Amino acid sequence: MIDVLNSFKSLIKHEQVNIDNNVFKLHYRFTVVLLVVFSALLTSKEYFGDPISCDTDDQDRKQLIDMFCWIHGTYIINKARKGDILPGIFNMYDSTINDIKNHTKKIMDELTLQPNDEIIWQKYYQWVCIMFGLQALLFYLPRYIWKHWEGGRMELLVQDLCGPLVPTKWNPEARERLLKYLLNNNNGHTLYALHYSFCEVLNLVNIVLQIRLMDWFLAGQFSLYGITFASVNNLSPMDKVFPKLAKCMYYRFGPSSTIESRDALCILPLNILNEKLFLIIWIWFHVLSFITIVYMLYRCFVICIPSLRSYILISHSKYVWCFKVKLMIMKINYGDFFILDHLGKNLNPIIFCDIIDDIHRSLQAREKCSNFDKNIV
Repeated sequence: MIDVLNSFKSLIKHEQVNIDNNVFKLHYRFTVVLLVVFSALLTSKEYFGDPISCDTDDQDRKQLIDMFCWIHGTYIINKARKGDILPGIFNMYDSTINDIKNHTKKIMDELTLQPNDEIIWQKYYQWVCIMFGLQALLFYLPRYIWKHWEGGRMELLVQDLCGPLVPTKWNPEARERLLKYLLNNNNGHTLYALHYSFCEVLNLVNIVLQIRLMDWFLAGQFSLYGITFASVNNLSPMDKVFPKLAKCMYYRFGPSSTIESRDALCILPLNILNEKLFLIIWIWFHVLSFITIVYMLYRCFVICIPSLRSYILISHSKYVWCFKVKLMIMKINYGDFFILDHLGKNLNPIIFCDIIDDIHRSLQAREKCSNFDKNIV
């Protein structure tokens, strides 16, 4: 398992050049690592043992029966348990030995199949780790798309100018080269900004669809999973999703070569871990959805309110003069602001201040030339 986790070091290492924001990182970094770790835990027998252990009369074939029940699934009987309070952490009263015995007898009675009983099959256990891996890939997909579209542009612009000290490479030639790129591409970064905004929207769509996917995977029990888990008086939905005791039906040939139907009582110790992992995922998915929605609203405000952009650029460097930034914002579009915003996140504050001064000076000179041409005409 350690080897598997080591392969994801690149997701948690600090990047020298930042091409996205912290909310974006919560999707492709924190969530991906969380799902990969959970998947590795579920597939690691060295910590939690076998995923299933069945009690059967055919002890010589126990290993085969365990494997059969794990592959073909187990079932529980759908009987009402309203008002049933299990002994343990959620208990509201002090349990006695008789209470525990009565509760154990009740569980065994519920596991006894009657002719008209409805059974609920559980066949998704072996798919949980695969589902976590698929979700990790889906969470990383917007990051992969954005890196492809970004094409290393920000890294080429920033190069070695992001340290705390102004490097010797920041000379008039490098300054003129960067300024020339920004001015010659004036109003030409709109597509760059639109690509990034699309990936942000894709993050929001992905997290919403992930919640729906998990709800489908758990037969409609995921949407209210956390609320059900916190409930004191109703734990039956939790038992339906991740039962600790279940039954398995298997077949064998009898003495007269007829097929006999038999069942075994199975313990699913991995479900103790499953219910905790899915609770963490339920909480995190909803928190991440809320954070992403709030940030998308913030993005809409930045796009619709140009005056807000000036304060964002000013926050990147205390050396920047406010009036210069406000005048400059009035003459550039959102795409140009977007590229300057990302430069401000990566560049040394003094270097960023120099770039703002140069852009402001160049735009002022262009405006004077334009006014002069109009006066001549």
